[in-house]
Amino acid sequence: MRGRRGDGRGTDRGVLSISFAIVFPAILFFVLLVVQTAMLWYSESAALTAAREGANAGRAYNGTDADATAAATRFLDRFHGMLGTPSVDRPQRDTANGVITVTVHIQPVFLPPGLDLTVTQRVRAPIERFVP
Repeated sequence: MRGRRGDGRGTDRGVLSISFAIVFPAILFFVLLVVQTAMLWYSESAALTAAREGANAGRAYNGTDADATAAATRFLDRFHGMLGTPSVDRPQRDTANGVITVTVHIQPVFLPPGLDLTVTQRVRAPIERFVP
Protein backbone atom coordinates (compact mmCIF):
# COMPACT_ATOMS: atom_id res chain seq x y z
CA MET A 1 0.00 0.00 0.00
CA ARG A 2 1.41 3.36 -1.02
CA GLY A 3 1.21 6.42 1.11
CA ARG A 4 0.19 9.84 0.11
CA ARG A 5 3.70 10.86 -0.86
CA GLY A 6 4.24 7.80 -2.98
CA ASP A 7 1.45 8.44 -5.49
CA GLY A 8 3.52 11.01 -7.42
CA ARG A 9 1.18 13.94 -6.96
CA GLY A 10 2.28 15.42 -3.70
CA THR A 11 5.74 16.66 -4.67
CA ASP A 12 4.81 18.92 -7.61
CA ARG A 13 2.11 21.01 -6.01
CA GLY A 14 2.21 24.67 -7.09
CA VAL A 15 4.99 24.31 -9.66
CA LEU A 16 2.71 25.38 -12.49
CA SER A 17 1.69 28.54 -10.65
CA ILE A 18 5.29 29.47 -9.94
CA SER A 19 6.31 28.78 -13.56
CA PHE A 20 3.43 30.91 -14.80
CA ALA A 21 4.37 33.74 -12.43
CA ILE A 22 7.92 33.71 -13.79
CA VAL A 23 7.08 33.43 -17.50
CA PHE A 24 3.96 35.66 -17.67
CA PRO A 25 5.77 39.03 -17.27
CA ALA A 26 8.11 38.16 -20.15
CA ILE A 27 5.18 37.13 -22.36
CA LEU A 28 3.30 40.31 -21.44
CA PHE A 29 6.38 42.41 -22.22
CA PHE A 30 6.73 40.90 -25.70
CA VAL A 31 3.01 41.34 -26.44
CA LEU A 32 3.19 45.01 -25.42
CA LEU A 33 6.36 45.42 -27.49
CA VAL A 34 4.55 44.10 -30.57
CA VAL A 35 1.57 46.40 -29.91
CA GLN A 36 3.85 49.41 -29.42
CA THR A 37 5.77 48.66 -32.62
CA ALA A 38 2.50 48.36 -34.54
CA MET A 39 1.29 51.69 -33.14
CA LEU A 40 4.54 53.37 -34.14
CA TRP A 41 4.38 51.91 -37.65
CA TYR A 42 0.75 52.95 -38.02
CA SER A 43 1.58 56.50 -36.87
CA GLU A 44 4.30 56.72 -39.52
CA SER A 45 1.91 55.47 -42.18
CA ALA A 46 -0.84 57.90 -41.15
CA ALA A 47 1.60 60.84 -41.06
CA LEU A 48 2.82 60.00 -44.56
CA THR A 49 -0.71 59.72 -45.89
CA ALA A 50 -1.72 63.03 -44.27
CA ALA A 51 1.32 64.72 -45.81
CA ARG A 52 0.39 63.27 -49.21
CA GLU A 53 -3.18 64.51 -48.88
CA GLY A 54 -1.90 67.98 -48.00
CA ALA A 55 0.60 68.02 -50.85
CA ASN A 56 -2.05 66.94 -53.34
CA ALA A 57 -4.39 69.71 -52.22
CA GLY A 58 -1.66 72.35 -52.16
CA ARG A 59 -0.10 71.47 -55.50
CA ALA A 60 -3.38 71.59 -57.42
CA TYR A 61 -3.88 74.44 -59.85
CA ASN A 62 -4.73 77.53 -57.75
CA GLY A 63 -4.19 75.49 -54.56
CA THR A 64 -3.14 77.43 -51.47
CA ASP A 65 -1.15 76.69 -48.35
CA ALA A 66 -4.42 76.82 -46.40
CA ASP A 67 -5.83 74.10 -48.68
CA ALA A 68 -2.79 71.92 -48.03
CA THR A 69 -2.93 72.38 -44.26
CA ALA A 70 -6.70 71.81 -44.18
CA ALA A 71 -6.47 68.59 -46.20
CA ALA A 72 -3.74 67.13 -43.98
CA THR A 73 -5.54 68.18 -40.80
CA ARG A 74 -8.85 66.79 -42.08
CA PHE A 75 -7.18 63.41 -42.67
CA LEU A 76 -5.65 63.37 -39.19
CA ASP A 77 -8.94 64.38 -37.56
CA ARG A 78 -10.44 61.06 -38.67
CA PHE A 79 -8.41 59.29 -35.99
CA HIS A 80 -9.88 61.33 -33.10
CA GLY A 81 -6.59 61.38 -31.19
CA MET A 82 -5.99 57.62 -31.27
CA LEU A 83 -2.61 58.17 -32.94
CA GLY A 84 -1.40 60.64 -30.36
CA THR A 85 -0.80 64.35 -30.88
CA PRO A 86 -0.62 65.32 -34.58
CA SER A 87 0.49 68.66 -36.01
CA VAL A 88 0.89 70.01 -39.53
CA ASP A 89 3.58 72.57 -40.35
CA ARG A 90 2.87 75.44 -42.68
CA PRO A 91 3.65 74.15 -46.20
CA GLN A 92 6.80 75.43 -47.86
CA ARG A 93 6.50 76.58 -51.45
CA ASP A 94 9.57 76.78 -53.63
CA THR A 95 8.24 78.74 -56.58
CA ALA A 96 11.63 78.84 -58.28
CA ASN A 97 11.65 75.05 -58.61
CA GLY A 98 7.86 74.69 -58.62
CA VAL A 99 7.51 72.34 -55.62
CA ILE A 100 5.54 72.29 -52.37
CA THR A 101 6.64 70.48 -49.21
CA VAL A 102 4.14 69.42 -46.55
CA THR A 103 5.42 68.21 -43.17
CA VAL A 104 3.35 66.29 -40.61
CA HIS A 105 4.43 65.45 -37.06
CA ILE A 106 2.79 62.90 -34.77
CA GLN A 107 3.75 62.20 -31.18
CA PRO A 108 2.40 58.64 -30.88
CA VAL A 109 0.85 57.17 -27.75
CA PHE A 110 3.43 55.10 -25.86
CA LEU A 111 2.48 52.37 -23.43
CA PRO A 112 5.62 52.59 -21.30
CA PRO A 113 5.91 55.99 -19.64
CA GLY A 114 8.87 58.26 -20.25
CA LEU A 115 9.36 57.61 -23.96
CA ASP A 116 9.14 60.73 -26.08
CA LEU A 117 9.39 60.22 -29.81
CA THR A 118 8.00 62.25 -32.69
CA VAL A 119 7.22 60.74 -36.07
CA THR A 120 7.87 63.20 -38.91
CA GLN A 121 6.94 62.67 -42.54
CA ARG A 122 7.54 65.07 -45.43
CA VAL A 123 6.09 64.95 -48.91
CA ARG A 124 7.45 67.06 -51.73
CA ALA A 125 5.37 67.41 -54.89
CA PRO A 126 5.48 69.53 -58.05
CA ILE A 127 3.04 72.44 -58.21
CA GLU A 128 0.62 72.30 -61.10
CA ARG A 129 0.71 75.32 -63.35
CA PHE A 130 -0.83 76.35 -66.60
CA VAL A 131 1.57 76.29 -69.53
CA PRO A 132 0.06 77.68 -72.74
